This record gives sequence, C-alpha cells and structure tokens, in this order.
Amino acid sequence: MISRRRVVQMAAMAPALTFAPWPARTAAAFAHTRAVDAHGLAGIALSWLTDDTGTAHGAVATVQARVNGVWLAPLEVRAEHGHGPEAADGRTHSPAILIPGADRFEIATTGLPSGNLQGHRLAARPRELRAQAAEPSLVEPIPGLAIIERHNWTDIARLDTVDCVIGSSVHGLGCRSDVGIRHAVVHHTVTPNGYDSNETAEIIRGIQDHHMGVRGWDDIAYNFVIDRFGRIWQAREAELLEPITGGHTLGLNAESIGVAILGTFTSSTPDRAVIDALSRLLGWKLSLHGVDPLGHTLVRSSGGDFAEPGALVDVENIAAHRDHQQTTCPGNGIVDRLDEVRSAAAELVPVFGHLSPSYTLDAVTLDGWAIDRFDQTAPVAVDVVVDGGEPGTVTADADVAGFDDDYPGAGPLHGFHHVVPIALETTSIVVTARAGDDRTAELMNLKLFATFVDVEPDRFFAPGVWFLREKELTTGTAAGLFEPMDEVTRGQMATFLHRFMDEPEPAGPAPFTDLDPDGFYVEAVHWLHGAGITTGTSPDTFSPEEFVTRAQMAAFLWRLCGRPKPAAPGPFADVPPGAFYETAVAWLAATGITTGLTPSTFGPDEVVTRGEMATFLHRLATTAEAWTLTPPPSVVEL
Repeated sequence: MISRRRVVQMAAMAPALTFAPWPARTAAAFAHTRAVDAHGLAGIALSWLTDDTGTAHGAVATVQARVNGVWLAPLEVRAEHGHGPEAADGRTHSPAILIPGADRFEIATTGLPSGNLQGHRLAARPRELRAQAAEPSLVEPIPGLAIIERHNWTDIARLDTVDCVIGSSVHGLGCRSDVGIRHAVVHHTVTPNGYDSNETAEIIRGIQDHHMGVRGWDDIAYNFVIDRFGRIWQAREAELLEPITGGHTLGLNAESIGVAILGTFTSSTPDRAVIDALSRLLGWKLSLHGVDPLGHTLVRSSGGDFAEPGALVDVENIAAHRDHQQTTCPGNGIVDRLDEVRSAAAELVPVFGHLSPSYTLDAVTLDGWAIDRFDQTAPVAVDVVVDGGEPGTVTADADVAGFDDDYPGAGPLHGFHHVVPIALETTSIVVTARAGDDRTAELMNLKLFATFVDVEPDRFFAPGVWFLREKELTTGTAAGLFEPMDEVTRGQMATFLHRFMDEPEPAGPAPFTDLDPDGFYVEAVHWLHGAGITTGTSPDTFSPEEFVTRAQMAAFLWRLCGRPKPAAPGPFADVPPGAFYETAVAWLAATGITTGLTPSTFGPDEVVTRGEMATFLHRLATTAEAWTLTPPPSVVEL
C-alpha cells in the first residue's frame, strides 16, 4: 500500500528522455530545440519547472512527429492545467503527445531556458495485448450500451493507494464517493483526431502511462473514454456499478465521474456516434446514482481555480471541464452539443433525487428529496436498508426550499428526513428512491467501519481504529471521519497516549512555554513530562504543532512502558548506533509492535499517520511482554 505523496515522488524519480541535438534544417526557427527517437514508445510528454507562482509562464513547445518517413504538421503544445487528484511534482506538464506510428519526435521550445524542459517516455502496450484490439470483449449493462472492458487495453492495475480526497474513501478498486456520484465532467484528450480504430487502445494506454508514470497518479484519470467511432472504453479501474471517483478535475473529483472524448475538439465537432455514445453512457451512469442530467447540484470543492477548499459549488450535473477550471477543455466542438447530451441522457433517468447525510458517533441523519420525472406530482417512497436487512420505508412528503424553482410542475412535497441509528458493527446504509411502478434510483450506498466512512476494514490500520473507537479513545477528526492518512502532531500524540493510559493526573505543570493555555493537549503534555516520557524538543519547548516522527513515536512508547530491555538487537539498517531511539526501536521490533517499513528499514524520520498511531497503540495494548509497568486495566486488554 502506498500514499499519493509517495506515488508522486516515484514519478518524479522516473527516467526522463535524453534529447538529441535538433537537426540543422529547423534549428534556426526556435530558441531551444530537442529531438528523440520514438521507436517502441506510445508517445512522449513534456514538463517545465514550475516558477514561484505555481505555473510555468511562457512555456510553449512545438512538436513535429515523423510517421512512415513523412513529417506531420507541427503541433503547438502548452502546459496542461486543472487535471488530477492532487498537485504533481513541482513541474508544469503538457498533455500526452500520442501519434500512432511515430518513430521520431522533434521538439522546439520558446519562453524558458532549455534546461527547464524535460521529456518523458510513454510506454507502448505489451505485444500480447495488441491482438485484442481487433475484437475486444464487451459488457452491456443495459440494451444498446456496450462498454469495452479495461483489460483489452492495459495490463497495469491501479496503484493500491490508501488515501483519497475528503468526501471519498478507499474501498475495493479505488476511491469511492461516500455519498455516491453526483455529477459528470466531460473532457477531450488533446490528442490527434485522425487515428484508426485499431489504434485507440494504444493511445489510451499512452494516456495511462502519462497519468501514472509521469504525473504520479494512481491510475488513468478518466472513468471512461469514448473514441471517434463512438466506442466506449472503461478507463479507470472500477466496478462499473460502483460510485468510483475520477482524478480528472482538480477540486471536484470526490463526487464526480470524468468522461473523455479521444481527440481534440477545440474547433472540430465530434461525429453523431460520439454524441450518442456520450448521452447513453451518462444517462445510464447517472441513473444508477439518482442524478438528473438536466439539473444542478451543490458539491463541496477541495480547492481549485474557482473555489476555495471546503466551499460549496453549484455545478451542472453534466458539465464541461472548463466550467470548473481555467482551461478550454473539452473544446467548443463538444461544449456546443452538451445541451443535446443532457436532454438525451435525461430520457434514461426516470427517478432521481439528492441526499445529504450528516454524521454523529451514533447516528446518520438523511435529508434529501426524490422525484419521478414522468409523474412529478406522484409520491416517491424512499427505502433505507441497513447492513443488508429489511428496508425501512420513508415517504418523500416534506417541503424542500427552492425545489419548485427547479421543478415547478412537481409541487412542494418531495423531501424526506430520516435518522438511522448506528453502532460499531454497522457496515452499510443504502438509500433507494422508488416510484409507484417500482422504478428505482440509488441515492446513497454508504460504507461504514467503526462508525467512520473513511476506513476500509481490510486495511492494516482497521483493527487499531476499531480498538480506539471501542475504547472511546477517539471520536475522529470530524463527524464520520477518522482520516487515517493524516499526520499526527505532537499535541495529538500526547492526547492519544494520555487517553490510552486512562487519563492519569499530571504530577505538576511542565516547563514548556509554547503550549496554548487553552489547547486540548495541555493536561496530556503536563502528564507526559511529569512521568518522564518527554523532555520536549528543548528544555522549554514541546512543539505541539510539529509532526511526530517514527523515531519519536518509538521513544515515547518505550518510555511509556517503563524502558524495558529489548530481547534482541534491532534488525533495521537505518537505525544508527547510539541514536536516542535505538533501544526503543529494538524493543518495538522484538515485541512485534513494529515490523518496520521493510524487514531492514524502520524509517525513523518518516512522519507517523493516524492509522499508524492506531496500529501502534492497538498492538501495544495486546502485547503483554511489552510492559514492565502495569497497564491501566480499564483501557488495555492484554
């Protein structure tokens, strides 16, 4: 398992292109020139060092490709903006440059020093996959909608990340929206339009390598890709019926899917087959999650060009990428036809609605609305199923403020309010809107673990999180959230340890001058100091806002347990002799409380996450041989 931060770091370390000198025939026309042999590649990508404004101002490249001995017309390549699950690696990236059959690329740049430019190789598909392109395998979720399965174009799986954008959580094959898909964003890929049908798979594979191998993302960003022939390709790895989020629109990935039209549509218009495929795909997918293709929804942004982190944004349920970011994507040729797409998709969504859950430690409150498109005055039932049991039915009959503005023919009584009690053992809440003739739409399929929506039961930290909740040692970071990949501060660590030991009274005040008198951690820090578990980061500072390293964590736990003598030397090569944490790490390893990052590395300078903290404390609480002091029986079960 790997964090998105580490994925980005690995992408930054990936080998880049070594440019050959630009041929003399074109060198005079440009300030800086490069060339590369493209045999065996799907294509290339470019990147520029980011300046102090967070962009690469003036970065532009002109790229020529040679196919079958003929030089194609030059392409102007600019920095890509507004995609992705997170900021990348300090560089501003171009789109993938994917020209089937190219054996050489020549690149000219202006506006920035030549040393600023970097090229990136995009790997071609393995030979054994190429035979599948002629007759790819399909799934048909509804009649007339055929989707080409992912394995036809790639053998690269999504990287097993353990952290997602707030509003989505890792479950199964990817980051899954906690409330369901609420809107769709349409893109184009800014690749050439003149490809053959047997070249589509190669281009999509090149985009995947650009997103994963160059940008450092966990998978290809788009959930689906539609080629110029109207064929729909499953892109991002996912169960098709699940609300798996995309990585396509910075700030608005948590509750959306992204569909990309393969090609460039700045001025050209996609064929009728493309528009029909897009309409049918979005009608089916939005129908699964109860979304009105003609409507709009308030969603929470994680930060982007047009919204601050945490801001509520009113989005059209089928929108162009450029509605949300500073970009021309998906081009006027597609934007001009989105109303046509919305209307056609709406014919496949007879029942729809919206649900906003709110959380406490013992309940999930469901507030929402539902409507039957073809009989808007008819009552709609809402079925609530907890842990796969019998449904409890709620009638949508309450007023919803502003509802009649969007659906003036419907009348006011379409809202519902329902409280679902939950316990540690609650694992799922499914909410389905149902019309009188049993047509349905799923408004929410929520997964829970230990009352949290962002902890998956199969992750290494799940037993620790369960332990913390069961012993009432944590309430999470916010209602419904534990945020296992967040880093732990020294103040938070002090509080965890204090609660873990049943909140003993401090012997006296600590000498630290940097403690906020009203800070939640103050009593815990006083106790830590009085018990000899900390001496601070200096004689008069504790540094409560600094993050805890694994070395510090080892020392804290070792002192907490009475400084026991380890049964054997530590096995980790990155723990230097004489380090303040050497004995503590050896003790952690000997007792099995840690197995290190690898069998030979402990990672003493790595920061401790909340999931790791939960795991350390759970193992400590269930390892009798770790203790020389008597643990508090009300908290620790040995």
